[in-house]
Amino acid sequence: MARREKAIGKDVVISKAGGIGLAPLRPAMYHLISQRNQYGKIVILYGARTPEDILYKHDLEQWRGRFDVEAQVTVDNADGNWRGDVGVVTTLIRRAQFNPSRAIAMICGPEVMMRFTIVELQNCGAGEDNIFISMERNMRCGIGFCGHCQFGPVFVCKDGPVFNYGCIKNFFGKREI
Repeated sequence: MARREKAIGKDVVISKAGGIGLAPLRPAMYHLISQRNQYGKIVILYGARTPEDILYKHDLEQWRGRFDVEAQVTVDNADGNWRGDVGVVTTLIRRAQFNPSRAIAMICGPEVMMRFTIVELQNCGAGEDNIFISMERNMRCGIGFCGHCQFGPVFVCKDGPVFNYGCIKNFFGKREI
């Protein structure tokens, strides 16, 4: 079943951090909004290091202004002008309004953030088969020949970069795999 088909009728949680983690998931947001009637709640949880590192501020403001999308933003470090949340993106998960047992989660960002996000989602009741992660590892050849992006038995360049967490959980978070 395609990932998009698996999300139809379910709540969709998009969690991203590291600033540029928003870029790979932005097209997914555009699709979700353009086909809004096919999905349950849409929740965006976005974290950046500082307010200056927040990408696509205009898009985030538009999404926050919609009545049918929940968008939360946090930063790790803020100056006196920041009026939003301060903390890591995982702190937003428990406050978000979605049903973990019927949600699809899409996660992109540094591996350490994704690991803690997965733990928090599972602690809330999300199933491992409903968590999708983007493994944007450095790729060289792009055809699985060099092995630079090998991740356990799969190659990020050929088999990904998006993986179902349930399929790669035994390799995720391990160094040099």
